[in-house]
Amino acid sequence: MRGASGARAIANERGSVAIAGMLLSFALALLVGAGVDFAHAFIVREELSAIADDAALAGAGRLDLTAWREGRLALDPQAAVRAVQAELAANPGVSGSVSAAPAWVSVAVERSFPTFALRLVGISTLRVSAHAVASPETP
Repeated sequence: MRGASGARAIANERGSVAIAGMLLSFALALLVGAGVDFAHAFIVREELSAIADDAALAGAGRLDLTAWREGRLALDPQAAVRAVQAELAANPGVSGSVSAAPAWVSVAVERSFPTFALRLVGISTLRVSAHAVASPETP
C-alpha cells in the first residue's frame, strides 16, 4: 500500500520540475543580463574618466599670464572654466560641472544609459560618473 500512495504523490508533482527549471532559467538569464549591464557601466565609466581627464587638462593649461610674468604659476579660473565647458560640449550626452581656482581645476562628469536586463527588476537606467582634478605644473 505504501508503494501506491508514493506513486500517487509523484504523479501529483508532475510538472514541478519544469516550473523549477523555468524559474532557474529566468534567474540565470537575469543574472547574465545584469552582468551585461554592469559591464556596460564599467565601459561608460572608463570613457567618462577619459573625458574628465581631458577636460581637466584643457582647463589646467589656461594660465594666468599676469601671475606668470610675476614669477608665479597660477590658473586663470575663468579661462579654465571656459576651456572645460568647451571640452564637455564636444561630448554629447555627457553632463558635467566644473570649479576652478588659481591652483587647480576640478571636473565632474556623468551620463545615464538605459539598462538591458535590470529593467526587469525596476532599474531602467544607470547613472555613471567620474571626477578629475588637474593643476598647472612647470615643465
